[in-house]
Amino acid sequence: MISLTSYAAQTILLASLLLIFAGRKQKIDVFIGFVVAFWVIAVIAIYYRYGADQINFYSNDQVFHWRLLNYYLPNEGIPLRMGEVLSWRYPVILPAYFISKVGFDGILLLKFSQLVYLVLIYETGKRFLVQHNIKVRYWHIVFFAGPTLIFMSSLALRDLALAFFFMYSIIGKNPSIRIIGFLTTALLRPHLAVALLFGFLASMAFKSVKNRLFIPILTFATVGAYILGAYMYRFGATIKDGVPLESPYEIFSQLKITRLGANFIGLQFLTLDETVVKASILTLFLSRLIFFDIVLIPMSFLTVLLLSLRKWDHIRITIYFAFIFFYGLISDTDWNSSRQNMPFFVMMGLVAIVGIEARKASREELVA
Repeated sequence: MISLTSYAAQTILLASLLLIFAGRKQKIDVFIGFVVAFWVIAVIAIYYRYGADQINFYSNDQVFHWRLLNYYLPNEGIPLRMGEVLSWRYPVILPAYFISKVGFDGILLLKFSQLVYLVLIYETGKRFLVQHNIKVRYWHIVFFAGPTLIFMSSLALRDLALAFFFMYSIIGKNPSIRIIGFLTTALLRPHLAVALLFGFLASMAFKSVKNRLFIPILTFATVGAYILGAYMYRFGATIKDGVPLESPYEIFSQLKITRLGANFIGLQFLTLDETVVKASILTLFLSRLIFFDIVLIPMSFLTVLLLSLRKWDHIRITIYFAFIFFYGLISDTDWNSSRQNMPFFVMMGLVAIVGIEARKASREELVA
């Protein structure tokens, strides 16, 4: 364990390097300056409060990452067997592992990587909106780089890396890098990549759907996507772990349908028991006052989904069906949380902005 002074010095140095890089061509963006300042204060405060136990703060995924950096990789090298490649999260772990050799704390480097991915999400989201003639306003930022993502940047997780690569594989400018984004998503969370591929295929099928048939076909296709996802999870478990292939139980139970609805209002914790959700219900409700984007984004996206915006069908249909299929995949598990949905939140938020601005523009045209 390094001293607080050394940890704080490393934190400030990394943050300074990011600010220098971000401001090399122009003055530093106000939002980037804010999130970097928050990150420095939050990361140092967490270390001050918890010390070496910082890896137990919020998520035990950080414990797994610490073990990878300090035990598995030093002792076992970098295995290229499929099991390790898919479970050791190489895209985020290996850069931190190699850079830590020069003296930086490995967990701090993982936190720094999440900050970098937050900045990349912000810049990519802004560029996407500008390319589509939308003037970026501060309230837009809440929809794709809001308080939840800012908080997550202070933790040694993989969620913002996932969100960025998922996002870039959909709206990135460079086709080759989009493929790399998709493959990286697959390495970090394979079933998310499968869900994205399904969403893309579904959006292709929806190209020929007429406006008057949109809602009924969307309804039937939603049920089909959910069922297919649930069966695919069982099929995947059979291939990977040799689990006997069985039909998903209680596929249309009240609990599972309620949980799907809860995902669209950010309240899925109400459908999980205390073995999964450690915090109290009151605490989680109050947390939504701070992390309001968890509720705002999926509800706004669902509203925009039903608007008549043919120009945006490809992206919104891709995200919607990827999300439904993803929920089907995890419906027989306890992997259902806002963290799991974070890659979807970024894209749902951008689609919501597009829908809101398109609606606003059409109203202005009618008035004119």
